[in-house]
Amino acid sequence: MWMILALVLSQDPQPPAVTTGSEAGSAVRLQLTGHLDLHYLNRSGEIDAAGSALNGTVPPVTGSQNFWAGRVSLRTDLEVKDFVTGVLELENRSFENGLNRPFGGNPTQSVVYIKQGYINVDDFLLSKLGVRIGVQDVAFRNRPQDEPFFMDLGESEGFSRGFQPAGGFVGNTVDRDITEPVGVRLFYSPVEIMTLQAFWMITGERGGTPHDEAVYGLVANSLLGENWAAWLLFAAVAGGADRLGTVETFGLGLDGYFCDDKAVEIFVEGYAQAGTLRHAPAAVHKEAYAFNLGARYLGFFDRKLWIEAALARRSGDRRSGDDHDQAFQSYENVNRFLILESSEFGLDVDTNVTSTRLTVGVGPFDVAGRPLRFQLDVARFAAVADVQGAGRQWGIESDLSATWDYNSSLNFKLKGALLGDSELLKRLVGENHAWMILFGADLNF
Repeated sequence: MWMILALVLSQDPQPPAVTTGSEAGSAVRLQLTGHLDLHYLNRSGEIDAAGSALNGTVPPVTGSQNFWAGRVSLRTDLEVKDFVTGVLELENRSFENGLNRPFGGNPTQSVVYIKQGYINVDDFLLSKLGVRIGVQDVAFRNRPQDEPFFMDLGESEGFSRGFQPAGGFVGNTVDRDITEPVGVRLFYSPVEIMTLQAFWMITGERGGTPHDEAVYGLVANSLLGENWAAWLLFAAVAGGADRLGTVETFGLGLDGYFCDDKAVEIFVEGYAQAGTLRHAPAAVHKEAYAFNLGARYLGFFDRKLWIEAALARRSGDRRSGDDHDQAFQSYENVNRFLILESSEFGLDVDTNVTSTRLTVGVGPFDVAGRPLRFQLDVARFAAVADVQGAGRQWGIESDLSATWDYNSSLNFKLKGALLGDSELLKRLVGENHAWMILFGADLNF
């Protein structure tokens, strides 16, 4: 008897079955997913001091900084009747208002926010017409492996807060913030290979319609045969706390593959901006542009070695104090280079900059039965316009990363970055180099 009882108690209790509600409006399906992105950072003091200097203060360079940080998110997807679904996603912020929010500090800083909360209806009134209402990310990539060069609402600061108007100091500030876009988005697929989108989003609610930062947009993307894809974009950003007016952006992109095994990839995207910003004492006219183009070859050593080269530019204001502004504005979310580009770890440079990049990747290599990959990114960064004598050479940054996929859900990553020969850094903090090391683990479930 005791042996039988002990055997029963030793068994894992069976969890009760999860069922949906019995009411007419109850969900017929629930799905729970999440993300744990945890990392440890060590960076030289020059990076933090340079960020403060770009924002108008010049603190002394202190010793290196190190802390644990990351994001923890939980997402629920639900489905009710008649093709109606909903998403509720909660997440903390690892940085906000220009400051990092590390773990291990004051618990009151570990605030959970609504990352996404929206209702989605398929076949709304018309076949193949979908509508999405609520807090939602809106991101566009020229190709799947790239980061959003122009727009990633929900992962970027406000349209106006990433640079200083009319020249400013080097044409950049380090705002490093995240917005919470809310609005309406429409999807329509007239044919299987084409999707049309229209959206109206509020990214900065300031109490009055003229002062709200609102984004309106139209995007069309389509396959062009088996190996090519193209898209067109129009976006208008209106309002804002200190920039009453409207900026229009026109964009187009193309991504395609050559050879039977698709070993060669060519990609290009370009943007032009126009509009009027009503600054006292007179209006300022926007005339800006940006582009990102390059090629990748995947055919070395049975695709265990690949190489990519790219050139990217975001225009900067050439002359301060006049009635024309050439500084390109965006909701970019490009973080490939830890020191100069990363919004969480670095200086978040996003306008008045040209980068010439070379990337080499190797792997996978079998380590304990699991794939290990290495990637080296090297780029020279330079200002498009030399503002206030800050110089054009922002330096050469080299980032080396190793990624080990423990399984399909978990990977470990080690990345180091070195910035050297930086005329900008020398002007800001008296040193021409900086470094950063990042170690992390990323779990999706």
